[in-house]
Amino acid sequence: MANNIEITCPCCDATLVIERTSGEVLLHKAKERRARGSLESMVAGLETQKSEMEKKFDREMASQKDRARILDERFKEAMQRAEKDDTPVWNPMDMD
Repeated sequence: MANNIEITCPCCDATLVIERTSGEVLLHKAKERRARGSLESMVAGLETQKSEMEKKFDREMASQKDRARILDERFKEAMQRAEKDDTPVWNPMDMD
C-alpha cells in the first residue's frame, strides 16, 4: 500500500484508494449510513417538537403581556416623580 493514495471525498465522505502510478481506483468504500427510524417514530418526534414549541410560544406571549404591564407601571411612576420634582430642567443649548 506504499504506492497507493487514500482520499476521502468531500461531498459524500466516501473513501477512495487510488494506485499512485496508474491512477486506477482500487477501492471505493461508501460512508456507512445510520439506520433511520420508522415513519411512526418520526411523526411522534414531530408531535413532541410541535407541543414543545407551542408551550414555548405561550410562555413568551405571557411574558410579553406581563412586560407591557410592568413597563406601563414604571412609566407612570417616572411621570409621578417628574411631576413632584421642582428642580428646573437645564437645556445644554441655553448655556450660550
